[in-house]
Amino acid sequence: MPKIERLHQNTPEWQSWRFGGIGSSDAPVIMGESNFKTPRMLWSIKTGRAPEGGDSPATRRGRALEQCARRAYETRMQMQMEPACLVHDQLDWMRASLDGFSFDGSIVLEIKCPLSGRDQAALQEGRVPAYYYAQIQHQLEVSRAQEAHYWSFDGATGILVRARPDREYIAWLIEAEAAFWQRVVDNRWSESTEDELDLDADPAWRSAALQYREARIRLDQATIEEQQARKLLEQMATARRTYGSGVEVLRSFRKGSVEYSSVPELRGVDLEPYRKAAVEVVKIKLSGDPEKPPLARSVATSP
Repeated sequence: MPKIERLHQNTPEWQSWRFGGIGSSDAPVIMGESNFKTPRMLWSIKTGRAPEGGDSPATRRGRALEQCARRAYETRMQMQMEPACLVHDQLDWMRASLDGFSFDGSIVLEIKCPLSGRDQAALQEGRVPAYYYAQIQHQLEVSRAQEAHYWSFDGATGILVRARPDREYIAWLIEAEAAFWQRVVDNRWSESTEDELDLDADPAWRSAALQYREARIRLDQATIEEQQARKLLEQMATARRTYGSGVEVLRSFRKGSVEYSSVPELRGVDLEPYRKAAVEVVKIKLSGDPEKPPLARSVATSP
């Protein structure tokens, strides 16, 4: 059973406790799945080399709506959930601040109140968005819960996605987090010329990077505006096919995806021989101030 800490979230005591270990929001960073930080940046924060930074608009929105979102979830599920701060029963550096924890310890609740609609594709398929998968699996491991409820709340209604422990992924997660935490304890980041390339002084790179940043900012704003217009159109489109002014809305239903890990006949079956060949994934992220030297160099892969 995990250890329950008597802490109130977003207090100085909680911040200190959180700083002294690896929390669930750190997990996507360590696994290389975050769009906002690299493992090297997180290490710089944990070792005091860089400030943690202020709250983003998305963070402030999530904090403002969290209580309302939890009430909406409780009303729908007819279940009371309480925030909780937990420590892993074997790894005291592995911690989780939960938005909700059931009284019997079987369910953890993760609340998200996204600014844009980037989560919609995954939610419609009944999946936790990829950039939050590590966070959910970290919470399941720390809490030893049977199920996680990912609750995406837009301020009025919510979408629920259920997730169960992915033991294979959790094994990778613990290995990566343990290696990362050892780097924090040792206060040393081992350099690797194969994993890191500093082009901060390269004029061609800088020109392309600034062009990308400006385009990305415009794209993010356009995405927010597109989602707002889409919501209005969906509300007005009450027929199977609604159209006008060059826009058409079609309503249809498709079958949900199969959660193979829940199929009893497949338990214990080695699915690796059926896995397709690995493909290279290239991610480009915005980090730091382009006019200032970075506090910490980023790495291409997780520890």
